[in-house]
Amino acid sequence: MNHPQDPPAGLPDPPVELRRRLGWRAIVVFFGPGAIIASLGIGSGETVLASRIGAVFGYAALWLVVVGVLIKAAVVYASNRYIVLTGEHPMQGMARLLPGPRGWLPLVVGILAIVSFPSVASGLATGIGSYLHITFGGPALAWGLGLLVLGAGLAALGGYTALERAQIAIVALMVLLVVIAVFVSNPEWGAIAAGLIPQPLEYAGFVAREYPEIAERAIWVEAVVFIGGIGGGMYDYIGYTGLLREKRWGALAHPTADGGTAAVLADDEDTRRRGKAWVRAPLGDVTLSFVTIAVITFAFIINGASILGRQEVAPAGEDVLTHQAAMLGIISPIFLYFYVVAVVMVFFGTMYALWEVYTRTTYESLQPLSARIRGVGLSGMRVWVFGYILVASVAMTLTGGDLVALISWANILGGSIAIGIYGLGLVRLDRLVLPPGLRLHRAARTATAVGSVALSVAGVVALLQNLGIL
Repeated sequence: MNHPQDPPAGLPDPPVELRRRLGWRAIVVFFGPGAIIASLGIGSGETVLASRIGAVFGYAALWLVVVGVLIKAAVVYASNRYIVLTGEHPMQGMARLLPGPRGWLPLVVGILAIVSFPSVASGLATGIGSYLHITFGGPALAWGLGLLVLGAGLAALGGYTALERAQIAIVALMVLLVVIAVFVSNPEWGAIAAGLIPQPLEYAGFVAREYPEIAERAIWVEAVVFIGGIGGGMYDYIGYTGLLREKRWGALAHPTADGGTAAVLADDEDTRRRGKAWVRAPLGDVTLSFVTIAVITFAFIINGASILGRQEVAPAGEDVLTHQAAMLGIISPIFLYFYVVAVVMVFFGTMYALWEVYTRTTYESLQPLSARIRGVGLSGMRVWVFGYILVASVAMTLTGGDLVALISWANILGGSIAIGIYGLGLVRLDRLVLPPGLRLHRAARTATAVGSVALSVAGVVALLQNLGIL
């Protein structure tokens, strides 16, 4: 019998839904953690940045979605696949096995993710605070920080269940209406098809005239900030992979999986059969999550181009949310009022979910490096993470930056550079730990490596440009 430090051996039998080729029924059955990540992204990346990108670049920006979704989905799948097969978070494996000073890669990735938390939280608070100030009056700061603190309180008390159901229904209706608006707005379908092909980007003619602050921003920075926000960043994904512990898929079902070493997997036919069945669970979860993200992002870009672009307006400054009501108003004026409720629920849902996900991200980043953190455990980390996010996000909010300016740092650092570094670590870890029969296919491994390098390089260039060095 294994004692608590022993690595788990083998994989349990997979459920019947995973023993056949992955179908939609299995995807729906095993869809769970990906829904949280999709909802986090809707709060800023898809709702704000996509419509802004569509307004200022037009349909030509659609190819950015294809690139961003494919790279990020590949990295997230490789991460979730590893933990399901081994019972060990990739951050733990990288700390144990990668050459160089112990834990250097998870430390770098973890720091980039953790320093991004206040950027996201303050951006959300600023965006919704400005919108409520314009709509109802009252101090923007009080609106934004009040909702942020309320989200933290509900997350700490676990009292969000009733509101969660209402939020899901309202957000789902909003997404449906945005998709309907794509067809009502009579977009240029030929230009949409052409926009899926990678091409240089140029600001629309009205941008320099109406929005000089956007025109002064490097096109590369605008594009990378957008890609970094599609579907979230490492500040979400480390916690996303950690959430799979709750599902007990594959080797995670072993009682010693939490904090233990990787499962010992034999390179035999039975292990390969079980492993290939189990990885269908994270594959389905990641697939449905990122397909949802892609559809939503496409819809917001198209509406940004065909509705906001035609009106020569763009989400910017305090008006980062107000102009987007036009996307629903094009269907019927009554939906202009629904937009008020929907946008508050979208942002509040994100402001609630980030506390739990970011706590898990912090724990999974630091526990491989510190026995003290492992001793404190996930629950013990909450008060420290909550306090850090509150204090740092209030400080960033008081700087006076708008939503786009504030979340730009998170999207460049945590949404681009950190993902690229983590992806390269995953490719190496896959070969070091998994038996040949359960490693990523060569095409998937190559795509993950190439995409990770491209994302890291793009992020570094955008960071240097955003700092004014390039």
